[in-house]
Amino acid sequence: MRGFRWVALVLLLAGCDGCGSAQEPSSDVEESSGGTEGDGPGVIVGVVRLAEGAETPQYPENPMVPPPGRPDPPDTCPPAQQTDRAPLQPGTERGLGGVLVALHDFSTIPEHEPVIHEMTITDCRLTPRLLVATRGDTLRLTNETDYPFLPNFGSGGIMQAILHERSRNTELDQGGIRTLQCGFAAPCGRAEIVTLYHPLHSVTEPTGRFRIEDVPAGEEVRVSAWHPLVQEASETVTLRPGETREIELVVEPAEITAPTPPDEERDGPAEDDPDILF
Repeated sequence: MRGFRWVALVLLLAGCDGCGSAQEPSSDVEESSGGTEGDGPGVIVGVVRLAEGAETPQYPENPMVPPPGRPDPPDTCPPAQQTDRAPLQPGTERGLGGVLVALHDFSTIPEHEPVIHEMTITDCRLTPRLLVATRGDTLRLTNETDYPFLPNFGSGGIMQAILHERSRNTELDQGGIRTLQCGFAAPCGRAEIVTLYHPLHSVTEPTGRFRIEDVPAGEEVRVSAWHPLVQEASETVTLRPGETREIELVVEPAEITAPTPPDEERDGPAEDDPDILF
């Protein structure tokens, strides 16, 4: 996991000029203009698709299959499924839902009011599988399964159990890309938590469609699609005031290694551990 996490950190943490690093991958996607023009910022809409002929990307291991020595999921949990290992299932015209689309290389950052992002453990699985927030937002995790799961961020310590119908909140005050899993006790799948320094981002719908508003006009900005299972795809555009621009981003599967299992040896979080959720 850490191999592609650090690459992704460079690509995604900061989209604005002067507040982070930005990579310039090439893109063969052609842009198309649409909509009407007016005053103020622009809007970028579009779709993320899996490349023609590419196989559905998947993790090396199924996160719902416990390693040796770990408890099996409760009998009330649905058994491990292929979609647990391959959460990006191509839809109509190979559109991919659950992919992050973010802007980079701009200087004007829109104002952002902190929000609370809801995540649940439903049917013994973390839902949604990808959650994208802006620094200063709050993550609220609620356990809807009648089992005391122990969520943690891989390199952090074991957290307190979240009982049935109980919630825990954490403020997302640092940018980063981290994998959330359940350690020590039964597995609860996996989810990627991405915290960006700006609000110009979106997560694709099941059809692969997305929409990003408040795009700075008159600036050349880079739009990228990202998920741990695919290679980043980007396009550079410049919008006129009030313009709506439609683009298409085509992604290829990424080569990844098996993720590091959650730390099961510690009985409590260290106060200085940067990867702690609660």
